[in-house]
Amino acid sequence: MKWSFRIATVAGIEVRIHVTFLLILGVFALLFAHDGGLEAAVFGTLFFLALFLCVVLHEFGHAFAARVYGIRTPDITLYLIGGVARLERMPTSPWHELVIALAGPAVNVAIAGFLWIAVVRGYTFADLFDPRMDEDFWSGLLRINVFLVLFNMIPAFPMDGGRVVRALLATRLPYATATMIAARIGQVLAVAFVVASFTELASPMLLVIGMFVFMGAQQELNFARLRQSAQSVRVADAMLGRFEVLPDDIRVGELTPRLITSNQEVFVFADEDMLYRGLALRDELVQGIRQLPPEALAHPLSRNVPPIRPNTSMDEVLEMMQKSQEPCLPVVNGSGQVVGLVGVDQMQELARLAKRH
Repeated sequence: MKWSFRIATVAGIEVRIHVTFLLILGVFALLFAHDGGLEAAVFGTLFFLALFLCVVLHEFGHAFAARVYGIRTPDITLYLIGGVARLERMPTSPWHELVIALAGPAVNVAIAGFLWIAVVRGYTFADLFDPRMDEDFWSGLLRINVFLVLFNMIPAFPMDGGRVVRALLATRLPYATATMIAARIGQVLAVAFVVASFTELASPMLLVIGMFVFMGAQQELNFARLRQSAQSVRVADAMLGRFEVLPDDIRVGELTPRLITSNQEVFVFADEDMLYRGLALRDELVQGIRQLPPEALAHPLSRNVPPIRPNTSMDEVLEMMQKSQEPCLPVVNGSGQVVGLVGVDQMQELARLAKRH
């Protein structure tokens, strides 16, 4: 994953940090130092880290709820704007998606409840809206968890509230239609936030939130259109049929001229009968050329990426690519012979077609 690095692995889920997270952490510390010196900088940094610990726990709420329904979460990444739990696939049931979407905010409710009962005592609900609470570490953390619940339950993508709306609509409507309606609701709210940022409620944060919500809703809308278009297209109609195949007995020393004369980013290995033997990315082959002797077989550089059949729907291919994180999948016929490749380029073409409709 570009520009991110792993800091821990919990229950088989990688916790990663994007460089933008470190950037905002540094800015946060400098702002506190400017206002109150070293002591304030330490307080601000610790509070910021505690906040993002709550964000990580929020994402683990989604991940563990998804695991109940057999959906793995390869990683959770912390970004400038928050955390993202990457599910290997979307839930097939609207009710499953509803539970998964609500599980994250439920964690923040639990944290806020614990802080209110065990740590922060003597406050009323009205005190939550008093900015002076932020002067105390635990009171401020309680306030921020309440804010996270309210913010995430805004009925707009990419927040959890948008997924709740989509899940409820999907109990009565086709999934793609439910996504489009939920995305449009999100965009209307986003425009409202942007407009509000220019009124007496003027706040740069409202403008940022509005733009963030609008782009997130548009991304979900584009994806829904892609899924809808992909359902009616078969791999045989979209796959790349002309490509270079590497023989499974080719030597590493013979790869260089093949790579120079080809602009392919993905190469398929096959035997003399064109039976599929593996798939390798250009970068993997280049690395092999640098590390292995010229007389070594190149086939071990490939990976056994599961092939698909020509009659598979592109909707299934999209789901498989999301799950495997492979940029391309080999296509084989009933005899196991390689007949095509389907990948990111074909998906992008489908996406372009979906935007026109």
